[in-house]
Amino acid sequence: MQVDVLERDTLEVLSMVRSMKNDFALINRIPGAVLRLIPTYLECQDTETGKDLIMLTHVCRGWRELFTSHPSLWTRLDFTNVDKTRAYIERSRSLPLDVVVCKSEYNDNYCLEDALLLAVPHIKRFKSLTISGTSDPLQHLTKHLTLPAPFLRELTIDLYCDSTPVLNSALFNGVLLSLRTLTLGGVVTHLPWKNLWSLTTFKLGCTSENRVTVIQLLNFFESAPRLRDITLHHAIPTSSNAPSSRVVPLPHLENLTIFANSAHSILLNHLSIPAGASLVLRFGFRGDKSPLPDYLPKSIKNLPNLFRITAVNLCLERTEKFVHLIGPSGGLYIFGYPVEMTPSLDLDRRILHSLNYFSLHMTRSLAITEYEPSTLTEINKSPPYHILLHMSDLHTLTLTRCNNLPFILALNPDYNPSKLVPCPNLEELVLYVETRNEFNIPELMNMAKERASKGAKLRSVTIVGLGELVPGKEVFKLRKHVAHVEYRFEENPPKWDSTPGCKSD
Repeated sequence: MQVDVLERDTLEVLSMVRSMKNDFALINRIPGAVLRLIPTYLECQDTETGKDLIMLTHVCRGWRELFTSHPSLWTRLDFTNVDKTRAYIERSRSLPLDVVVCKSEYNDNYCLEDALLLAVPHIKRFKSLTISGTSDPLQHLTKHLTLPAPFLRELTIDLYCDSTPVLNSALFNGVLLSLRTLTLGGVVTHLPWKNLWSLTTFKLGCTSENRVTVIQLLNFFESAPRLRDITLHHAIPTSSNAPSSRVVPLPHLENLTIFANSAHSILLNHLSIPAGASLVLRFGFRGDKSPLPDYLPKSIKNLPNLFRITAVNLCLERTEKFVHLIGPSGGLYIFGYPVEMTPSLDLDRRILHSLNYFSLHMTRSLAITEYEPSTLTEINKSPPYHILLHMSDLHTLTLTRCNNLPFILALNPDYNPSKLVPCPNLEELVLYVETRNEFNIPELMNMAKERASKGAKLRSVTIVGLGELVPGKEVFKLRKHVAHVEYRFEENPPKWDSTPGCKSD
């Protein structure tokens, strides 16, 4: 017994000596508050398994005591290992949990049911839940996660299954009072949850077979009155089952983004977009019919966010076309891409004509990209003329890779039947050109001269050459009628599609 006591005492002293030796190591002179930041930077290296964090606790006793005594480091559960899950739950103590469930058809044991069962008594601690994978985990999960999650703030379900799983109210018993962000993709859903008073962000992605109905969407929006950010990805049905008189206000809305190939107006006819909100519509179109009327609500009263339009950006490229309306009350971004070859020129004219749908008399800036009609014999009947006629307060006109002649003629008072000056407040004209055919110096000089004679002298004309263009000294002859004339070279034209969510997938 004495030998055993001596051996135990020797081991204790040896352990103390080793601990003191570790304390003298340079790295252990780092304050504990700083040392605890290490897992924050290791997390990005091995988020799936938490291997780095576990290895930190194996360095020495001091590090183990330091890292295990801070529960905020142990709040992410992925259920890939039973012992690991048990350790994380114990070390996180009573802090909220971030839960990730991934099921893959290549590894069905990626999420272990035994590990998941350890977390069931702690559902009330769930702060976020992400369910993803290529196999269906919902049936596997729903039978366990039936208790309410009163503090759940984020729920993401994003699945890529051959058979689309069904999401029903059994998950958390349909009680999600604290939910702030809801993202659903690859599931059949009837949006069963009610009273989502805290919900601010909603994203829904559906296939053509499992789209929700318009009534279900409207009921959901009414149950979540504080929604600020909504994204619907192919989630709008091809017809509406809601009464035409039903209009749901979204008083806190800041951004509504819709990806669809069917008409957005099916849903927009039932929504009131408030002042200050940004509306983004993306679609593919066929034929030569202008997309604007079919992708807007029947009543402009549904769009208080377009009460005042101060800037219009148009892109009429062959591979993509967009209309970007911007104002202090909000904005509208309509992005279309042809899914088949279309008569582009006729479509461009129809898009320009469609702008008459809006009130443009307060617009101060207009930018158009790649509008290339041939010379128009009756300029007073052309789309450019009608657009400019409605922009009485226009200050800046920018044309990028366009045939500028129709616009130059439209600005000339001589082509106005009433002899009034179109856009009397126009001060700045900017032309981004690649070839000599894209601008006409004689007509440009004539337009500037006629406007100056009517007291509407241009303040600035800028011609930007793209590529190898050399327009010649005749450009600077404009100085006779224009206060400032500038010519310069640039490699790339400006980009006007600054609205989030408008890029192609």
